[in-house]
Order: sequence, then structure tokens, then C-alpha cells
Amino acid sequence: MSGKATLERFVLEHPLAVMTRGIVDVLFDQRLDDIFQEQRGRQYEDTIKFSVVARSMAEIALGTIKNRNQAYHKFQEELQVTKEAYYGKVNRTEPAISEGVVTYSAEQAGELMKRLRFRKRKVLPGYRCFSLDGNHLQKTEKRLPETRGLCAAPLPGTTVARFDHQTQLFDRAYLLEDAHAQESSVLDRALVDLRPRDLIIADRHFCIVAFMLKLAGQLGFFLIRQHGRLQGKLLGKRRLIGRTSTGLAYEQRMEIEADGQTLVLRRITVCLDEPTRNGDQELHLLCNVPVEDADGCELADLYRQRWEIENAFYLLTMTLNCEMASNCHPRCALLLFCMAMASYNCRQVLLAALMAEHDATDVQEMSQYQLAVDVVRPMDGMLTAIDEREWRRLVPNTSSDLAPFLRRVSRHVDVKSYRKSKRGPKKTPPTRKRCRAGTHVSTAKLLKTR
Repeated sequence: MSGKATLERFVLEHPLAVMTRGIVDVLFDQRLDDIFQEQRGRQYEDTIKFSVVARSMAEIALGTIKNRNQAYHKFQEELQVTKEAYYGKVNRTEPAISEGVVTYSAEQAGELMKRLRFRKRKVLPGYRCFSLDGNHLQKTEKRLPETRGLCAAPLPGTTVARFDHQTQLFDRAYLLEDAHAQESSVLDRALVDLRPRDLIIADRHFCIVAFMLKLAGQLGFFLIRQHGRLQGKLLGKRRLIGRTSTGLAYEQRMEIEADGQTLVLRRITVCLDEPTRNGDQELHLLCNVPVEDADGCELADLYRQRWEIENAFYLLTMTLNCEMASNCHPRCALLLFCMAMASYNCRQVLLAALMAEHDATDVQEMSQYQLAVDVVRPMDGMLTAIDEREWRRLVPNTSSDLAPFLRRVSRHVDVKSYRKSKRGPKKTPPTRKRCRAGTHVSTAKLLKTR
């Protein structure tokens, strides 16, 4: 069977895997070597190309390869080094390089989505809205000599991500190798990446007066939940402004001060119909968005969209390999997490291609878990049946040429067959009967008593 005939067979039977492989080739191409040269500090490039290392880690993040040992054996011919050299390269990848991969993947994904005629969401007219949130990486195994004699859990670091609500992509990552470092320590770096009329949505961990003053000073805007330790000066009386989807909303002005600078904010309070999981009855939101651009109820509902980044982190955990207990070195663990964020951006391009040919509501109702399974399951067979050289001859590897190919392949996806299974309301479990410890019951006898 010819290569073209083999490809068409996979297009008919496993279109999601074909689309994903095409997208990965564009987002993780050889231009990553340029990213390495731009962002590197002490690290240098000799025999091992960073683009090969990135692709090997991307396959681990996507789930097509289980660990670095398998990645080395698969890419051994391209790496042309020993396993120890490959492990050392991954363990020494500087955080700035990993951050650059996320930024580059968002740029490439955005270009592909534009070619697919994906319409950006209009979150708040006149503003670009982003969410900032941190994620502490889980504890690792104690493989490093320095950790073997400890009872405490070794933590490899923290990631602070920026999520673009217009495109639903991770477009920035700020990495902290020290797991004990505060998430707020990256805020000065986050300010550098902002433009005028950018709106930052964040939880109370980012409620730092100095950050809010600097952001307002460079014509930026914020919508941040007030931290309990921030004590501003309330001005005037609180007034009722309406009802949101979660409760009654009130507004009041507040003045904050730091280092001789003052700023008057809008303080929006939502009296919740139902308390949060932490038992909070009210939410206090601080913002500097002018009243003529958005009223308090709109901003209170806008703050709820911060959960989109939480949902994205959840998908990283459930459908991608963003963390591995065996990746003990901080830089290796942070690189894998960044590759998972870049892989999430690949998934968003895949969804954009499906929306270009199918109803957007049906695409949004797809099960992300089942989608991930159908991407990974046939991938190994496809990589075997169609080698790299033949694949590059048959499938476009530029954004302009790949977009029409993705649209053609997406027509073969039965979107409705991936619909999520919605569970009904939870039932109260029955009261258990007391039994003597160590006794057993026969299930067959219990069923006969129905």
C-alpha cells in the first residue's frame, strides 16, 4: 500500500490523530532552536538540538511516550548522544527557554487558528483579558542523592501561567525553581509583557498593592479579589447596583496606598446566594476599569471567567502528562509542564479546526478525555506505518498550507459521538447497617431479597 493510501486510511479511521500530528509538527518545528539561542544563558548547543529535545518531551506530555527512557530510544538516531547526555540536557534546560516554548507555541497556534478563521471571543469590548494563576508541582520521588535521607516531600517548583481568554490559549509562563518562592515574585516580569488596556483577572494571592499601582501607572487594568490582609480606606457608602448570576452586587470606592502613591479603586462586593467551598459568604473584587466601560455586575460575572484557567489546569492533569513523579530535577519538571501547556495549545487548534466544519456547540460538548484517548491510541501505529520522511512529503508543515488540510480531515470526525456523559444529581447514600468486624455477606443472597 502506498504512503498516500495509508494516510487516507488513517484520515478515515483516525482523523483526530492525523490532525494532532500535523499540528505538533508546526508548533514544535526546528525554529525552536532559534528560541533556544535567544533565551539561553549559560547553556550551549553542541550535538543535541533543542528542537529534538522539545519534541521528545512533547510526546511525553501528549501521552504517546511514557517516560524519558522511551523518548531517548525513539529519538536516539536524531540525538546521536548517550542517554546520560540526553538526561543531562533535559535537567539543565534553563527556565527562560521553557518559558519561550510556551510563548512560541501560543504565537504559532494563534496563527493557525487565524488561518482556520477562528473568531476570537469578545470578553470585554476594548480590552484584552488575561488570567494569572499559579500551579505548585506535585512532590517527586526521592531519586536525587540530596533527597534520599529526608522524610519531607521534595517539591520541584512552581509555574505561574497567563491565560488568554480571547483565544483560550496559554500564552505566557513564569517559572520558579524554588517551590517555596511566592507566586507574587513574578509580577514585575508579568508587567513587562502587558500592553495598555490589558485587563488582568486574578485571585487574592495576586492582590499586591505595589503591583496594582504599577499596572495602573502603565495604563493597564485589573480585576482582582481582595485579600483579607489588604486594608484600604473605604470612601462613601456602599450602594446596591443589581443582581449577578451568583448573588446581589454592591459597589463602593476604596483608596489604597503604597510608597507615597495612592489609587482610588472600585470595590465590588457580591453577597453570594451560596457560600464558597471555603465558607465565604461575600466576595470583594477590586478593579480600576472605568464605570462607563463596564458596570459592577458585568465585572462580577467577568471574574467568574477566571475559572477557565482552573479548568485548563484540570485538563492538563486529566488528559495530558504535565507532571511525573520520576522527574525529580526542577528544570526537567518545569520543562515537562511547559510542554504540556504547549500541547494544550495544540489541542485548542484541533478544536478550532473542528469548529470550522462542525457546529460550535457540538464541539464544546465533546469529552476532552475521550478525545485525548483517540489521539494517543492510534498514534504509535500511524508513526510506524508512515515514517517521518513520507509524512513530510504528504502533509503540509506550514500554517498557511496546514489549515485547509485540517479542515478537510476534520470533516471525517463524528463530533456527536464524543458528547460528554452528564451525570444526574448525587443521591444521598443510605445509612449503613452495623456489622461485626471481619464478617462477610453474600451478594447473591442480598439480590434475592429484592
